Amino acid sequence: MSDPAFYFFNIVNQVDFFYPGVRYTAIINQFPLVIATRMHLSLDSLLTVYSVSFVVVRLFYFFLANNVFKNRAAGYAIIAISFVGVAESYFRPTSESTIALLNSILLYAWLCYADNKSNWGRLKSPISLFVTILLIVFGYVTHPIALFSLFFVLVFFALEKYKLNTLYPYLAVFFLFAIFTFKVFIGKNGVDHNSLYGNLIQSPFSILAELKTYYPYRFFMHHFKWIYYPYAILLGFALFASFKKHKWYVPAFLAAATFVYFVIACTSFKEGDSNMQMEKIFLPMIMFAALVFAASIQQFSYKNKMGLVTIAVVVVAMSMVINLKKYKPKYTKRISDIRHEVVALANNLENRKLVIKSEQIKQMPLGYCWAYGIETLVISTIDKNTEPLTVFIFDDPESISDKMKQPDNFMPARFQTSFRQSNFNKTYFNLPEQEYIVWDEDFKSYH
Repeated sequence: MSDPAFYFFNIVNQVDFFYPGVRYTAIINQFPLVIATRMHLSLDSLLTVYSVSFVVVRLFYFFLANNVFKNRAAGYAIIAISFVGVAESYFRPTSESTIALLNSILLYAWLCYADNKSNWGRLKSPISLFVTILLIVFGYVTHPIALFSLFFVLVFFALEKYKLNTLYPYLAVFFLFAIFTFKVFIGKNGVDHNSLYGNLIQSPFSILAELKTYYPYRFFMHHFKWIYYPYAILLGFALFASFKKHKWYVPAFLAAATFVYFVIACTSFKEGDSNMQMEKIFLPMIMFAALVFAASIQQFSYKNKMGLVTIAVVVVAMSMVINLKKYKPKYTKRISDIRHEVVALANNLENRKLVIKSEQIKQMPLGYCWAYGIETLVISTIDKNTEPLTVFIFDDPESISDKMKQPDNFMPARFQTSFRQSNFNKTYFNLPEQEYIVWDEDFKSYH
């Protein structure tokens, strides 16, 4: 799909890290691909390396939380946000928002780990506070959504470990909101934050009355029966397990945090966005429930613990299997359509640089995307039976006729229509210097 195709092309073409705008944490999963590109591995091998890298990032955080900091609850939370509450996003590598959640979970693992280190003596408090602040800073600058997951972790830790009578959690929360205040009111990224919280600030008293009309609310309810009911099961058992262990205060906090975040998420994106984006905004709630559930059952008896662990595994597996079964065929067919219909037919033409309109492929599942020019170039390049070509989607070709007439121009995406041929990494990508032509192929006859 668009984002990973765009990132992949730029990383391989430049043989370097790629972070558009200020998305610096997007480079975390790029190390394997950059190294593999500098080793001159084949293009199809690079695709595999890039795909695996997103799993490796999660495994790395899981290793730190579960094996280094010895926190199984944090490990389970990482597994949960990878499978529960996502469908389309499961097949779309995410960067900043996912890294933000992983950082928040890692913060919880660190807090518990440091709390158990009585042998650190006088250095315990300074070390704990210093590393905590580092994780808060790194977690928050990754993505604004981390404000909620970091705050949840700090308060849950204080409640679970009975730290409310100590200064430590209050300092951490104060520091978190100091960063938030700086970002929103003083820092250069205030616009980004205002776009996230603007709707909430504009009409705070009418939100609950209007909530059912907001797109994210309707998305959540519409997809509840197959995306979010595993989450509902997890949340229910999290409330039960936390009440069993902590009585009222932890489950009350979990319920309140979940409700408040749900309202904020719906309000912040009330006009809607892609399904993938909608799925991602609800992921912090999965983290809340998974962390509380897994942390609460740690002190249960072996028999009760094994029963609840079985439920936890079943919830994750159920969500994973349902989504794989529902979405894998759509994505594999999309790749097949591009390769065996669009690229295969284009390969019969003399010209290797083509422009089509989105309506020509609208009958193909998940057919349109803004990085189609890159996708068709990559797929045609790795196919040994096809010479490199590119099919660019634009609904008004006349408006870009000047770009199309430049023989040395490559148009990778709708927002990037000038990319000179001399800028190609000739080891991997190549196109003849030709003008783009409008391709009027009717793909309806193939479905």
